[in-house]
Amino acid sequence: MEDITRLGLLLPRFITEMLVAIVCGGIIGLEAGMRRAAGRQHPTGLRDNILVCLGTVLYMIVSELVVLNAGEGVSSDPSRVAAHIVTAMGFIGAGIIIQQRGGMEGLTSAATIWVVAAIGLVIGAGYPLLGMLITGATLLTLTILHGIERHLYKRPRPLLLKLTVREDSPEVRRILQELLERHKVYPESLRAEKGVEGVKLTVQAPEEPEDIRRLTTDLWTLKGVTEVEH
Repeated sequence: MEDITRLGLLLPRFITEMLVAIVCGGIIGLEAGMRRAAGRQHPTGLRDNILVCLGTVLYMIVSELVVLNAGEGVSSDPSRVAAHIVTAMGFIGAGIIIQQRGGMEGLTSAATIWVVAAIGLVIGAGYPLLGMLITGATLLTLTILHGIERHLYKRPRPLLLKLTVREDSPEVRRILQELLERHKVYPESLRAEKGVEGVKLTVQAPEEPEDIRRLTTDLWTLKGVTEVEH
């Protein structure tokens, strides 16, 4: 009866910790799910992150319940439980990481699962507010820093333009060159191929201009242009 009484005193705390774990894991899981829905590879989602966070909290709770049921004189070392969880997360992370085409994919997912497990440990140790604070910091890292990283390491998209003109002449080439330079496009190659409807000019440049629609619109203003392909 004494154990039941002690459990009753701890039950509200355990329920609170589990609910906070579901919320924290769900917030990070929603972000992962949105990335996966947007087409960016992300093996984990809402349920995965919730289960990882909730599971780590439950393991911490179990370590306390074992001591509670064993009675006095039994020592508990939560750090041992945490160490085993970290080891288990290493195996899960290794399963998420996929080697493909000589590159490593899934590193962000594995790191996210690892952090979610750490959040669960913090909550299970009795610091739900700190767990929510770490969740917010993790969410900011996954969203804001992702945009910054994508902008910093953005690869330029090569430009390939094909326009058909009735007649290929030095005057047409000169006007075309001036128009491209106006849009800050510096061709690497310009090939001409005669066809039934005229001459097809193929322009290749290392980088596409920011306003490609404006460029294609201006190309239609050239004299003798009958078709523009991009």
